[in-house]
Amino acid sequence: MKELSRKELLKKYDLVGSFSEGLAWVKKDSKEFHIHPDGTPAYEERYDFAYSFSEGLAVVKKDGKGFHIRSDGTPSYKERYAGVGPFSEGLAWADKDGKEFHIRPDGTPAYKERYDSVGVFLEGLAWVRKDSKGFQIHPDGTRVD
Repeated sequence: MKELSRKELLKKYDLVGSFSEGLAWVKKDSKEFHIHPDGTPAYEERYDFAYSFSEGLAVVKKDGKGFHIRSDGTPSYKERYAGVGPFSEGLAWADKDGKEFHIRPDGTPAYKERYDSVGVFLEGLAWVRKDSKGFQIHPDGTRVD
């Protein structure tokens, strides 16, 4: 099937995000999911929130819980979080019980420590905040001196 223009996609869907890794998130009838460039859905599941793909996984939210999915719509892991962010350098931030940390693509924590907030990894480091103090960490959670 032929690739549809943005104008054609907007006739089919309420909102259309940018294409990333071959898929774009869309909103239709208050539900979000991903489509191919020809406008066909990439999978059947519908979510309350969907975001662009990054490193092969996309952030979604269903029933108030965040997690990541593969391009076929299947969850990357069973755990559900209050929120998750996009993957960068193999890790994504996650929020569980009001504390943040980084997870791997299988949903397991990258380290034991929990923070008040964490940022994305860029060039091997991420900013974190704990007890009103900000500092950087390595992917294994060790503090940068």
